[in-house]
Amino acid sequence: MEYVRLKDIGQIITGNTPPTSKPEYYGDYMPFIKATDIPIGVKCTLVTEQSYSKLAAEKYKKSLVPKGSTCVVTIGSIGKKMTYAHTDLFVNQAINAIVPKDSYDNEYIFYNVRCSVLPQLKKLDSGTTSGRENISKTSFSSIRIPVIKDKNVQRRIGVILSTYDSLIENNTKRIRILEKMAENLYKEWFVRFRFPGHEKMEIVNGLPEGWIIKKIKDYGKIETGKTPSMQVSEYYGGKYLFIKTPDMHGGVFVCSTEETLSELGNKSQPKKLLPPNSIMVSCIGTAGIVALNAKEGHTNQQINSIIPSDMVNLQWLYFTCKELRATIELFGATGATMTNLSKGKFEKLKVLEPTIALRSAFHNRVSSMFKLILKLENENSLLARQRDLLLPRLMSGKLEV
Repeated sequence: MEYVRLKDIGQIITGNTPPTSKPEYYGDYMPFIKATDIPIGVKCTLVTEQSYSKLAAEKYKKSLVPKGSTCVVTIGSIGKKMTYAHTDLFVNQAINAIVPKDSYDNEYIFYNVRCSVLPQLKKLDSGTTSGRENISKTSFSSIRIPVIKDKNVQRRIGVILSTYDSLIENNTKRIRILEKMAENLYKEWFVRFRFPGHEKMEIVNGLPEGWIIKKIKDYGKIETGKTPSMQVSEYYGGKYLFIKTPDMHGGVFVCSTEETLSELGNKSQPKKLLPPNSIMVSCIGTAGIVALNAKEGHTNQQINSIIPSDMVNLQWLYFTCKELRATIELFGATGATMTNLSKGKFEKLKVLEPTIALRSAFHNRVSSMFKLILKLENENSLLARQRDLLLPRLMSGKLEV
């Protein structure tokens, strides 16, 4: 075992963002990963909000991140997010990528960085003029990590840990397929109006007969989250989920969170406790992210939640909220760079409500899909916990392979 600087392990690449004023730089040629795309605790980022065009890939080819690189967020939410390049791709300027030399196993370096680098990043925060957390490329490159010299041992460790992530990735692909199937049905029925019996549909005042305009607040209690005092450490660490927007990325249900609340933390704000199957919508910052909580918990103040009064509406309302993303960004515009949609504005957002017969039919068609999604999300949460228990023991050499 020896300590090696990251820059001695391989090339360090800092990403960049092509000018958004040039739409020709964006397309579907190569993935473009931003910090907001990266789900916490997941190995690969398979879904990105944007991609490079062929033109951009050629212009910024010196910033290409090769397959097998380790990408670490070093501006913004540092010490939390990293991803493995599952293919050749590009990253933005908030991310530094390590391209390991041939003498190192790529997956071993990824897991080693997760174990050895993420926990110490916050100590290196130099900040920015805007107050955002920031690790300079120089500081990042100089971080030393303990490395097992034998590449065969490195490879065996990488294989063991990647087996867990492969199972998680396969489950995640199934989750996406199931959600897409349900979403396609939603759009067919409630966006394109090709629902069962639509051929005989009558239009009344510009709407299908029996459909009406309602407000979000008509579907249940609206609750805005709150962060318990960070000064009281006893409020944290326990059985209650404490959900923040990054926890909502990459899934339908939130089964585990980076932080949790204790019984004391829960009792400090009992009216904020959300029952399972509450519909959570981010309304500040990265707005319009929607997820369901798998078990009871709390959210922070950036999230407004609907506690449905009738579970027949659950899946329909979930997809309806996802369709509201552009509306949330529009009504949450404050003139500042960050979206901020208040509870008062959120609960007054208007939606087109189909007939109860149609909502019930949709619920009956997709509820089994959502049950399977929840089962797979819970499996992923368990696999991630098992992997993270093994990680430090393998990296320290306490567990021989």
